Parts: sequence; C-alpha cells; structure tokens
Amino acid sequence: MNFKNRKKHLVPKIKAIGTMITLFAIKANMCFATEGGTTIGTAEVETATENIKRVITSIAMPLGGVLIFASVVIAAIKMIANSNNPQKRAESIGSLAWICGGGVILGASLIIAGIIINIATNNSGNLLGG
Repeated sequence: MNFKNRKKHLVPKIKAIGTMITLFAIKANMCFATEGGTTIGTAEVETATENIKRVITSIAMPLGGVLIFASVVIAAIKMIANSNNPQKRAESIGSLAWICGGGVILGASLIIAGIIINIATNNSGNLLGG
C-alpha cells in the first residue's frame, strides 16, 4: 500500500479519534460549586438580561438592517454599472443571494438569542433553578 492510500485511510481515523478526545475533554470538564461561595442574585440576573436585550434591540438589529440595506444598494449599483457585461451582471445578481443568506442568518441569530434569554429566565428576569 503506497503513501496516498495509507493517508486516505488514516486521515478519517485520526479525525474520529480527535473528535472523540475533544468530546471526552468537554464532557469531563465539570465545575463544582462550593458551600458559601459567591452567588448571583436576582438583581444581577435581571440587569444582565436587560443589558443583553438592550444590546440586541438597539445595536444588532439596526446595524444588521443598515448593513443589509448598504449591501443591496452596492449590488444594485454594480448591476447598473455592469449592464453591458452579462457575466459581471450575473455575478452582481448572484451577490443578492449572499445578501439574503446574511439576512436570514442575522434574523435567525436574533430569534435564537431571544429564545435563549426567555428560556434561561422563564421570561421573568429570574434565572431558572435559582
């Protein structure tokens, strides 16, 4: 068996071993709280939750909207500038798909962040289990 064939069979095995070692390391990393340690109070949780909500609604959503709008404008300008060149115009139109994908990812991340905050606090400001 030559080197290429050995490498082809060995690489997936090494990847699988590396993945298993990583998963075991993550699973084995446990943190135990001690008696009388510092605890997080309700006020801190409420403050942190409100800060996260404020950042998401005041920064992430407007910034994402501005970036998407600017990207659409730039793609439109490229399409107008390349109206005589079908290949470059097609590339400009293809960039719209990437813009849409970015918008979907931004929207999904905002939705997931909201879901995580609501699950973690049960929509009450209090951390669950605390």
